[in-house]
Order: sequence, then C-alpha cells, then structure tokens
Amino acid sequence: MSTAPLEALIHAQRALIAALDADDVDAISAQTVAVDEALVRIRALSPRFTGAEAKALVGESITLADAARIRVNVLADMTTRRLTRLATATGKGNAAPTYGRNGRLGR
Repeated sequence: MSTAPLEALIHAQRALIAALDADDVDAISAQTVAVDEALVRIRALSPRFTGAEAKALVGESITLADAARIRVNVLADMTTRRLTRLATATGKGNAAPTYGRNGRLGR
C-alpha cells in the first residue's frame, strides 16, 4: 500500500507544530483542519501498513502527535496562568495560586 496518506498526515502535523510555535491562530485553525482531513482520508482507506517504511512513518506520526499535544498543553497552561494573574490583579481571583495534584495551576 502507498505511504502517500501517511506522508500527507506528517506534513500536516509538522505545519501544525510550526503554527503552534508561531502562535498563529489562523494557521493553527487551518492546520488542525488539514490534520483532521488527512486522518479522515487514512480511515477511509482502511489501510494495513505492514512495510518497514510505513511502520517508520506511523512511528514518526505518533511522535509528531505527541509533540503537538505537549505544545497545546503548554499553551493552555500559559493561558491559565495569565487569566489567574489577571483575576488576581483585579481582586477577583485567588491571591496565592498553587499547583494542584494534576500538575495544573489551581484557582
């Protein structure tokens, strides 16, 4: 089976990571759609990737998905911190935010 769908997915994932790193909201939105469309195409094919090259591409795709997930979590945490500082500055938030057991900043 052709590895073109996997290569398209990897290309879309790399573009998404670049958009996340650049904090480009429009690009993030567009690349999220591109990743989704690439995944839909792969699912529609019901592929059986058995070759060594395909398995390597699947491994790379999983690594890129994890990298994107980490970036999204970092951006979400940064946003939570900003909102907490803003709420504290206006007197409507917790004066001493701390990290909870889940590793997130508590409110």
